[in-house]
Amino acid sequence: MKTSAVAGVMLAGLVAAGCTHQSASPRRASVESCIQFGISAIEHHVTVISVPAACQGLTRAQVNFAVGSALHAMADSAHGKARQRKRAGKLSPFLAHLVTTVPEQRSRPPASAPAARQASRTTLGLVALFTWLITVGLGSWMMARWIANGGLRRARLPPSMIFAHFGLAVTGLLAWIVYLVTGLASVAWSACVLLLPVTGLGIALVILSLPERSRAASTISAAQAVPVGAASGPLRDDPPSARHPPALIVAAHGVFAVATILFALLAALGPG
Repeated sequence: MKTSAVAGVMLAGLVAAGCTHQSASPRRASVESCIQFGISAIEHHVTVISVPAACQGLTRAQVNFAVGSALHAMADSAHGKARQRKRAGKLSPFLAHLVTTVPEQRSRPPASAPAARQASRTTLGLVALFTWLITVGLGSWMMARWIANGGLRRARLPPSMIFAHFGLAVTGLLAWIVYLVTGLASVAWSACVLLLPVTGLGIALVILSLPERSRAASTISAAQAVPVGAASGPLRDDPPSARHPPALIVAAHGVFAVATILFALLAALGPG
């Protein structure tokens, strides 16, 4: 009997100790516990200068909500909205430091997205610069050949259009280089705007040169039909190769010009 009584007392002691240890274990912080802590601090006129255990782990927004709820609960006893706001303003210094001591948890955006977007824009800008340089280079070669073959004297094509086409293309190229160095979007769009008259003048020059090619072909055919002795007559004309650049060069110039417009617009728009 004595042994059973002693065993029962020991078992009861262990159970009581377990319950006491379980009840003494700290509870997890929550918004409700933080509100209760704020109310208790205001009731006892305690100025909070650090984050208590009841509010640890909460975000800045959760702590702000808890402080606001505690102030509202303590100021609710005053009659009228104006008096409640005035009372909440008087009580707010007790919990003001609680808000400022909680570090703000900012959601970090993925750093790879802006970097990839900037890399994509830079790549497109460099590709546009490469195609622009090739286009201007082919155009320079064709204009130099045209001048060397007496294009200014014959004036079959308006020289003003040719020089305007070339000058605007070079100006746009320089503006694009400035954009790549500075990164200013306004400069990029200025360069893209310059491509509009460049394209229009280029198409006009191609259209104006088509009838000349047809007349030159007809003149050569007629010259070939004349006897050899009469070859020195008025139908004699220079071969087309002396006046016109090869068709392959003209086609390449047009292809690179279209590619330049496409890549420049994509770079200015900033895809990705």
